[in-house]
Amino acid sequence: MAKFTLDEIKNVLGAERISKTKDKIYDTNVEITDVSTDTRTIGKGDIFFALKGENFNGDEYAAMAIEAGAAAVVVSNASYIPEGGIGIVVEDTSDALARLAKHYRLRLGLGGCKVIGITGSVGKTSTRNLIRDVLATGYKVHATTANNNNEIGMSKAILSAPADTEILILEMGMRALGEISYLTNIALPDLAVITNTGYSHIGRLGSRENIIKAKFEIAEGLTDGGILAVNGDDPQLFEYAISNLPLGKMVVGITSKLSDDNPYSAWFMKSDLVVTDDEGTTFDSCIASPESSSDFISGIRISQHGDAAVRNVLFALYCAYHFGLGRDDDSKDLIRSAISDFSQGAGRGLATETDKYLIINDAYNASPESMAAAFENFKYQSRGRRGVMALGGVLELGDYAPVLHEMIGKNCARYDVDRVFVTGDNADDFIRGAHSINMSLEIIKCSDTEDMRRRLEEYLKPGDCVLFKGSHSFGLEKLADYFIEKGNESK
Repeated sequence: MAKFTLDEIKNVLGAERISKTKDKIYDTNVEITDVSTDTRTIGKGDIFFALKGENFNGDEYAAMAIEAGAAAVVVSNASYIPEGGIGIVVEDTSDALARLAKHYRLRLGLGGCKVIGITGSVGKTSTRNLIRDVLATGYKVHATTANNNNEIGMSKAILSAPADTEILILEMGMRALGEISYLTNIALPDLAVITNTGYSHIGRLGSRENIIKAKFEIAEGLTDGGILAVNGDDPQLFEYAISNLPLGKMVVGITSKLSDDNPYSAWFMKSDLVVTDDEGTTFDSCIASPESSSDFISGIRISQHGDAAVRNVLFALYCAYHFGLGRDDDSKDLIRSAISDFSQGAGRGLATETDKYLIINDAYNASPESMAAAFENFKYQSRGRRGVMALGGVLELGDYAPVLHEMIGKNCARYDVDRVFVTGDNADDFIRGAHSINMSLEIIKCSDTEDMRRRLEEYLKPGDCVLFKGSHSFGLEKLADYFIEKGNESK
């Protein structure tokens, strides 16, 4: 089934169509089955967008795309359209891809599809996947995959949505002011989510106030009557949202801490009757307005611990409530099962029990907030075992790096840990903070990740629980995989 016609794409892009094939030179109804940016995975009938980067020019692959079966190519230089091929010439192929994505998003909307946009300093991918799994209990859902949350990845996520998608979930990442503004005006979300605003990218943005402004840009694209769901446990973010949300839009707070004395004239999704044990957390969910509060779904069970984990689930529960799920017992049961079956992906807190060790791989990335959440969770995961932490630093903190690593060290030292291995340029700051709280905490400073591997091998014993956590550049995911393999070696 065709997703577009070639002339439809030409008109959307306002660009010139050039045909170098005799049999289709006058054909205005060339059918396009899908959109591709990679000649290695291109399908017959696709249109190939020749993207450019610092070290590559996609125009150079246009001939290869036609040879692989592409119906047409989108290039920035007409000379790259091969003989026998059809092309559309634009000034900027990345921007052209975004414009086509916005066109398709609007078409999906005419068919009744609703869009959820998600951003945040920490937890946006886990929250995205929770929302996806919960809403899939009652709707046909399509969502961003992997870490495709920039202008290219999000556009591809939109364009890959099947025509019968009922809810489209899009993750939006950023490193600077203006980037989410660009993304949200492509996605045009009906419901936007800000999981939190911490210190991620503060080295680039300069202040937490600028981080809040950057994340809040997601509200710019909200459709008429749109809803912004934000972390209600972050007063600075929540009050900024209340004060700055455009007219005709609504703020909903997502909170694991709200008391009955609600000071805000806003709606909340909150947790109640929270019970924590070694295996996880159980809680009830409630929807609260300024006038009343009512139970939504009780007995929610997750394998994680801490406020952040509960709040991520509450975002998913609010989306279920907003879209009419959980109104009967069957729907409630399906939602409970989707949440209890949810598993963190590798690098995002995945726990692997080997023959020798319990390995916690939370090393996909790091921020001061995600470090604190990992420490809280580790308190329960390591209970009854020797607790060992293998930590890298947090990057992109700029001038704030010393004081924030000292804060991370203080957070770490509040937990009962047998030994900490730490590496990175700010290891001394971490150690200084930790020892200001607990001088007896054993901390081993490692010169690099390889040094950490050697020292861990010398120290670890069967039965140990090991947390790997740090910014992606430290490569601690690979170290976690190494000890998973080592933990399953025969003696």
